[in-house]
Amino acid sequence: MRYAAVALVLLALCASSPARAQEGPRPELAGHTFVSTDLVPDAFVRTYARTSLGAAVSQSVDYPPIVVGTDTLKVLNGSLNYATLGLEYQGLMRDWIAARISLGLVTRLGTQGASLVREGITLVQGYDFGFLIRLRQTEKTSLCGSIGAANQWVTAIDMEQYRQDVANGVPNPRVIDYIPAVRTNAGLRYAWAASPSFGVTALGQTSYGDAPRRQELTSWGWDLGLSVDYDFAPSHHIPLGAALASRLTSAPGLTNTDNGSSSQTVLRIAYTGRNDVIALDMLGLFDRQNSLAEAIWAGGVQFSMRTYF
Repeated sequence: MRYAAVALVLLALCASSPARAQEGPRPELAGHTFVSTDLVPDAFVRTYARTSLGAAVSQSVDYPPIVVGTDTLKVLNGSLNYATLGLEYQGLMRDWIAARISLGLVTRLGTQGASLVREGITLVQGYDFGFLIRLRQTEKTSLCGSIGAANQWVTAIDMEQYRQDVANGVPNPRVIDYIPAVRTNAGLRYAWAASPSFGVTALGQTSYGDAPRRQELTSWGWDLGLSVDYDFAPSHHIPLGAALASRLTSAPGLTNTDNGSSSQTVLRIAYTGRNDVIALDMLGLFDRQNSLAEAIWAGGVQFSMRTYF
């Protein structure tokens, strides 16, 4: 917690900094105002505050038969529920660097007997502190670098793993795993104003640190993201925007086994005032949560608010 306290002190200093070399409150290049998403963050050194709340549910998942002794139980199915809560603040330190801190909570819950036994309940909470640095900016493009560290706590109620531990004679088998994970991250963000109406944002990021799984001590990870947005104001003179964003990650934080990458997709419809972005997101998730189950599709909605200063 002392690291979080240091981060808050730095952000308080940012808030009182006289540096405000911003053309306007919202990210803009060549007459295009970008519609930022939470999934693929923007590539601009700005001061803003963000909150988000969302939920998603998966389609029915078919699980293979469960073998108990000499008996084989029938194929079962189930589903999963997801919930997310996020808070973020980024403060301008100079016209080329900003500090940020984000707090987040994500849960995954099996909603039927089969999915509850196979997948259990996972809760991920923690914070991410770092810096965003402007590397190069032209009339139509912006390139920024980011560095940071994330401190997370993964709590997993895993009945399937407990059953396997008991069967394998593992000492002190546990139903509840509590796994702290500290990871560092660094990446690049790129924005391009294709026209006054269209904009493109790209993300590339790598991370290293504690693995959120009991089988590993440390692991590398990577994230790739792309967002295309449309601002209605230049052509229709109304404060609305839309964005379609997708992000691929190699280290999903909500799974206890390493089953490959997962992808998320967001379609955002947003009110874009001078200082505010109030958005409704349609969420899509493609993941492989358990090596014994088929890949999982989930969909949901998220409400997000962002205010620029």
